[in-house]
Amino acid sequence: MSKSIKQLRSDLTILNEKIKNLAVNLQGLYCHYFESLSAVVKRQLTVATYQICTQKYPTAFLDLTYQQRYDLQQKIKGLETVFQDDLLKAFSSIELSDNQIIRDFYNQIIQVFSKEEIYNNDDVSESEINENQQSNEIEDNELDSQDLIKLQLDIEDCLEECLTNISHRANKYLQQAHILPDKIPSKILEMALQAEENTSLVSGAPNLLSLLIEREDKSDHNIDITPIVAVCLRLTEIEFNDPSLNLIRQKINNLLQQLNELDTQYQKIHKKYSIALAESAWRSSWNDN
Repeated sequence: MSKSIKQLRSDLTILNEKIKNLAVNLQGLYCHYFESLSAVVKRQLTVATYQICTQKYPTAFLDLTYQQRYDLQQKIKGLETVFQDDLLKAFSSIELSDNQIIRDFYNQIIQVFSKEEIYNNDDVSESEINENQQSNEIEDNELDSQDLIKLQLDIEDCLEECLTNISHRANKYLQQAHILPDKIPSKILEMALQAEENTSLVSGAPNLLSLLIEREDKSDHNIDITPIVAVCLRLTEIEFNDPSLNLIRQKINNLLQQLNELDTQYQKIHKKYSIALAESAWRSSWNDN
């Protein structure tokens, strides 16, 4: 026998409370994660740049004057602030649902990087929240698991994008200092960083990318193949090489697994709830006459 509307609503309420509690825990973990991330990225970016300058291109680095070496190092150090600014900008472009819990989650993440609240938390009208009058039976402050999943995916996308951006900036600084070959167009490096295939083209050291650049010499029709090693910050390697950050990521992944399980249950029950409401609405308006 199918469950009644009241029973289904009760099941949804219980699941919704579990999702909201999970959101609170996930929010705390992400805040902790981002409080540590910038310093970890700075350290590993420094190590990657050190590897390029001392292990991959030592002669080019030694050709620099003391002041040139110092200026390059200062630019690399400054990328920590660039990374934070990029993240703040990327996060501010995320489209949020009208749910207050989602907005609070978002604002807590933003406040790790800024004291200002980027998203306006003005109350949303009932008409904007509820398009279907029947659905008003579920409380307005419910948290749709899909909204939480979307926010989490958007955060991860922003993170990957910003890591690619500062990798590109670091390589640009290395080219300007004549450490990386000048004849390699910066656009080629940028495209290489964005290519998914990069995950398999590693140089043996974390956060470095090895690739071969082919250029045709039109004068003698020969192919000039230039090997190059560049900075390529990868989130998996950054986390793997920092035990504290890796531990937080494991906890985040555990919660995300729970979220996916709750989402599956929620969507299944919500469909049954919608069907039960529709059947009730049909009966209420049906007239045999």
